[in-house]
Amino acid sequence: MDYKIRLAEVLSEILNNSTVSIQFLTQIIKKAKKNIDADFAINCFALKKNLKQDGLEIAKEIHKSFSSNFLNQNPFIQTVLIDGPYLNFKFNKIIIANEVMVQIFKDVNSYASSNFKKREKPERIVIEYPAPNTNKPLHLGHIRYMLLGQTLSIFTQCAKNEVFQVNLLNDRGIHICKSMWAYVKYGENKTPKSENQKSDHFVGYYYIKFAQEESRLKKYAQKNINFLEYELKKSPEYQNIDRIQELRKTIDRSKYGILQKELKDMLIAWEEEDKKVRNLWRKMNDWAENGFNQTFETFKIHHDKTYIESNIYKKGKKIVENGIKKGIFEKLDDGAVIINFNKKKLPKRKVLIRKDGTSLYITQDLHLAYQKMEDFNYNKSIYVIGNEQDMQLRVLFEILNKLGMKADNIHYSYGMINLISGKMKSREGTVVDADDIVEELKLLAMGEVKKRYSNLSKNEMEKRAMVIALASLRFFIIKYDYSRDFVFDPKKSLEFEGETGPYILYSYARICSIFKKAMEKNIKTPYDPIEDNITEILKIENLSLLENEHEFNLIELLYSYPDIIVNSVKQMKPHVLARYLYELAQEFTGFYHSCPIIKENPKLRNLRLLLCESIRRVLKHGLGLLTIDVLTEM
Repeated sequence: MDYKIRLAEVLSEILNNSTVSIQFLTQIIKKAKKNIDADFAINCFALKKNLKQDGLEIAKEIHKSFSSNFLNQNPFIQTVLIDGPYLNFKFNKIIIANEVMVQIFKDVNSYASSNFKKREKPERIVIEYPAPNTNKPLHLGHIRYMLLGQTLSIFTQCAKNEVFQVNLLNDRGIHICKSMWAYVKYGENKTPKSENQKSDHFVGYYYIKFAQEESRLKKYAQKNINFLEYELKKSPEYQNIDRIQELRKTIDRSKYGILQKELKDMLIAWEEEDKKVRNLWRKMNDWAENGFNQTFETFKIHHDKTYIESNIYKKGKKIVENGIKKGIFEKLDDGAVIINFNKKKLPKRKVLIRKDGTSLYITQDLHLAYQKMEDFNYNKSIYVIGNEQDMQLRVLFEILNKLGMKADNIHYSYGMINLISGKMKSREGTVVDADDIVEELKLLAMGEVKKRYSNLSKNEMEKRAMVIALASLRFFIIKYDYSRDFVFDPKKSLEFEGETGPYILYSYARICSIFKKAMEKNIKTPYDPIEDNITEILKIENLSLLENEHEFNLIELLYSYPDIIVNSVKQMKPHVLARYLYELAQEFTGFYHSCPIIKENPKLRNLRLLLCESIRRVLKHGLGLLTIDVLTEM
């Protein structure tokens, strides 16, 4: 039900020129300027090249074609006004209102997706997120990671694509050994169960313990570390080699140096598959992973496949060896393997294999890309990763391109999320864990629920509080353009006024309240909020009774919903939908305060009840795409 396309079809019929396609006309038809009483406009100078005529003359000829008889044949066009080379088209809002409501009532899912172009074959798209390290719990930054990946997956499915959500557990390396080292020193065989602590939080406690111990010991060696760094910054010919060696020995003999050696020894023992170290590693990784899964469940995150770094980190070497044979990579005399670049925004070279034969993250990433291709045979692979990894992903995609991988690789480069208190740092313990922020929001929401409905059962209060908490968190994060940095304010996210999740939930609940009041007076409604059932749909009639500005604004917003979905999906920008839902809720509030419903005469009352139901269905559908549940009472 795209009236822009229908207008293009009408204009194509009038012009009857093979050089002017419907697709071309769709491109040059634009939204009318706000100061003009019209819906769409076309600048006829855009047709000058095709029709070999002046734009003013073209506009006049087209305008003549819109006779009363022609408009009767195309009733969705109400008026056509000429302004120099511009033609301004105003649509018949009554006809549009009827079609919009009919389509929404028939199937809101189909209506939302109605403006996507039909494809013979859907794309196969892999979306990777959130790829956490198994040495600490998921934090607020991961929440943005998860919500963007999840929403992107749902959006992509809206366009009738096959979507595969995958995760990568970074479960090896020096950072994982830090939690293990601290557990050996301080753990005393404690377990999450013995400490009554969520398992990933238990592991994270020891990561912070290590960081605190490392920071404490580093202070005593800091003076020599500074001297060493100063000496190494000098040009090689001015460096005092004896001084450098002596400083290194002094640092290595310090308690800080001994700590670093113990850490490296643990990593070497892990790589040599020392049984004791491997058993501890497996135990702590299991704790972390079990905790992650509980958090994923809270956010309704489900992956089609999870890759484990320790299973794949060595496997990229074969790809590198094949690249050497093809002349794509270069093996140096010292044994290191590199790739050279000659492109802007790329380094001059990138090491793929160290001279000691060990692989780097980029080598693992190469294997994972091919593994995902083998598993899912994808057309497109989307990496939901923060913007601090921009260079790493540019390098990876360029290498995959040189290796001949025929797929579209996209870095969904999102900005950072910070706290009011400043930037989050795991090692300093200033990170807000995902579970803790949900619990804090739930407690704040519980206060609001108790104020409004003190007679509810404890279970019902907790259920509503959780819905409000997650809605506030999801909406506050998603409403920002994914590429932007922003500051998260828990209290602001929970406000019932302004651009927040609770405000939109409240608008939804207000519609349900209207239906409840109508039912109490034995007035038929299109929805029963008590039973959560669609009831008998009232007949759509008497649309000419619509005359309030808010009513027409709501119809226009409902009409634009399929376009919003297309734009959100194509641009991969969930905030476009979030802002739309806020605008719809805001316009409904204006309608609610200026247009009586229950007390109106039956004809107008039924019409406004149907309009409310249309809004309710679109709000619920849109919030569902953002994985936000609704409440019929707040």
